[in-house]
Amino acid sequence: MPFSIIQYYGKSDKGRCGYCRSTSSAITHSFHSFTLIPQDYQELLDRGWRRSGHYIYKPKNITTCCPCYTIKCNSQEFKLSKSHKKILKRMNKFLRDGVRPNIEQEKEKDESFQEIVDIPQIKKAEININEIKGDKQLENPINTLMIKENQIQNTPQKASTSFQQQPNCNETNPRRKKAKQLRLERKKAKYEAKGQSYEPVGLNLAQQKTSSEKTIREFIGEVEESNCHKLKVILVPSVNSRNQDVFELYKKYQIVVHRDPPEKPTFKQFERFLVKSPLKKTANQSSPPDGFGSFHQQYWLDEKLIAVGVLDILPFCVSSVYFFYDPDYSFLSLGTYSSLRELEFTQRLSEIIPSLKYYYMGFYIHNCPKMKYKGNLSSSYLLCPETFTWVNLNDDVRNLLDIAKYQRLNRNPEVVDANEFKESNDLDGVLVLSENRYCTYKTYIQSFNIDTLDNLLDMVRSRIYEEVTGDNDERSSIIEYGKLVGKSCAQRMLYLIVPD
Repeated sequence: MPFSIIQYYGKSDKGRCGYCRSTSSAITHSFHSFTLIPQDYQELLDRGWRRSGHYIYKPKNITTCCPCYTIKCNSQEFKLSKSHKKILKRMNKFLRDGVRPNIEQEKEKDESFQEIVDIPQIKKAEININEIKGDKQLENPINTLMIKENQIQNTPQKASTSFQQQPNCNETNPRRKKAKQLRLERKKAKYEAKGQSYEPVGLNLAQQKTSSEKTIREFIGEVEESNCHKLKVILVPSVNSRNQDVFELYKKYQIVVHRDPPEKPTFKQFERFLVKSPLKKTANQSSPPDGFGSFHQQYWLDEKLIAVGVLDILPFCVSSVYFFYDPDYSFLSLGTYSSLRELEFTQRLSEIIPSLKYYYMGFYIHNCPKMKYKGNLSSSYLLCPETFTWVNLNDDVRNLLDIAKYQRLNRNPEVVDANEFKESNDLDGVLVLSENRYCTYKTYIQSFNIDTLDNLLDMVRSRIYEEVTGDNDERSSIIEYGKLVGKSCAQRMLYLIVPD
């Protein structure tokens, strides 16, 4: 029977925040995961955890400087916005005509166009589970937490000087009138080329609305053999993406977009951060064709790799881990385009497995302007940090977060954490791994052969245990860990105890 195996690091309260730039106000709990069962990681996501390579972390929202709320989108309820349609059309036009669009004229003021990533790159010790016995306690890497922040600068939209006002044009929105006129002229030209006449009347408002409500899949499907460019998106296991082409793309992205010095992005760092994963690839009758696990979604333009999305496919969701692209193609808004492609991918998976219908976007940070864009996807939900229930991200929730950056999002006082870990009832059932064998915490304590141990009160037992084992008393850490991961994970994953 496979198990998730973790080593808990505990809490760090002197971390640097990559959102507000504070040097010592980020408070985070973390652990290293040697292996992670997809079902366990799904449950951890639903309790506010998130991974970077083998490093799993959870901000302490109630006290940290920038509370991070897990955000997901229901792919089956998602509706394209006008901004999303423009990006899809821009890509299709580029593939069809091969002409680079004039972004200065098309640039949107909508925050959804910001291409920001929020996954930290963590230095973690390489750990061999077979060599743990006798080693020193692993150094807690939380103080090296550096959350990367996209540094793309937003340039103000320039007023067009080439526009000439047409008769009877709406002066408050001249661009829209002109674009509509151009579309009509192009459509008319197509009909005339076929020897047919075209009359732009005949569709009532209901028909016009229905005809314009295309899905992501319909936009993606607008591919013709005569296109100047061919875009191919393929899914490969992350371990199969360990090659020089992918690394060179990642290195270019980090240097140009994140302003990393050229020597910083190393192949080893790339491999540790985006290739290696604790998730055990699982394929069975209840999984998608490619199974559950970690994958890279590669974007190939003709024969050139231009973007890679790092994804985790889990029992109930597709979780976006990271995305990097060739900065030479930033005019295609690849960050937003990839999120739409990942949503469409989730929709296709949900047709095979109906429960796998959610797209997880990482963390929503309301007090960080560059991270609020994630809330622009329709049918999005935030995780309540106290009840671990999902709340629709609507104007009421936004107003609450405007008042105070930390909130119990579920306003019903009667709702409680259904998976709450209670020390008095659940501590004895926690699974621990020590000296290459696993057992419950209760059995582990009894293994010290103290005859009166089971007859003492819990507090006395803890003191006796400390006298027998020295200062390496894991009890308080296990209790903290159990409350963070929840009862079911605490009694299903293996908590590693490392000897002094």
